[in-house]
Amino acid sequence: MPLNNILLYTDDNIIGQSIHDYLSDIHQDITQASYQDIVQGGIAPLAETVIFNMIHKDISAADTVVLLNKLRFHFSRCTLLVLMVKSDIANLCRELIDLENLLILTEKSSLDAFSAITRTQDETPQPRYLRTQRKLTARELQVLELIIACNNNKRIASLLNIDHKTVHSHRIHIMKKLGMNSSQVMHKQIVNMNHC
Repeated sequence: MPLNNILLYTDDNIIGQSIHDYLSDIHQDITQASYQDIVQGGIAPLAETVIFNMIHKDISAADTVVLLNKLRFHFSRCTLLVLMVKSDIANLCRELIDLENLLILTEKSSLDAFSAITRTQDETPQPRYLRTQRKLTARELQVLELIIACNNNKRIASLLNIDHKTVHSHRIHIMKKLGMNSSQVMHKQIVNMNHC
């Protein structure tokens, strides 16, 4: 099965339509698919670049993260998976998605970032320089996932068989690495991930 150049998963919202119009204007071979199709279990066609618009009024970013992790083996076959994410939760999304071929763009990303996606199709077979890298260690990611699952420090310490002070230290490192100034900011971002 030949790969399509670019596949865009979005519903008809202003951000998805803007991405489609931009890529069409620069003469890219783009196929638009309904976000609902893949959410309802439709099989995703293969493409070199897949763009997912996670800014959606009916589906939370947390639900999309779960979906992408379920389909990670399918999406690992594409050259680049691009996610459009709200800027306040972009770092959380990156850490929670178990894919390496991932680029995260936000509503604040420049047009240069979008044009870099299209340039890699012709100029670079594996655009590693475009990929958004994880910042957390494996243990910090475990702690973050347990925080998101509403566990307190003592419960996390018990589950991971570590001291609760170590959990607190991990929490501080997570906040620092992800640019969160306080626990309140962290909790607000977690709540925002779960709201549409």
